[in-house]
Amino acid sequence: MATLEQIIDEARALSPAEKLKLRQTLDRELGQAAAPAQSRAIESNWVERHRDKYLGRWVALEGDTLIAHGANAREVYLAARGAGIASPYIVHVTPKADPYIGGW
Repeated sequence: MATLEQIIDEARALSPAEKLKLRQTLDRELGQAAAPAQSRAIESNWVERHRDKYLGRWVALEGDTLIAHGANAREVYLAARGAGIASPYIVHVTPKADPYIGGW
């Protein structure tokens, strides 16, 4: 029987498609669905709606919910992690940029 290290070495040699299939199989074995890429459209819309109130601040969002905000990105991140958010959406709220239009 192969050791875990041998199995890991063999997995490293797999193609990206084979690695994805292996991951999906292991996720099913663990009773977990493979995590799809997460769209952050809800969070982006929240920033657009609240831009003026949090201008110049760092915010941590989970969906449409503000988890933490402050002047220090690390503190905001740690507060979000402390609130149980595994992968918080952290963004620095800046003024909305006008589109650049070149010309004379």
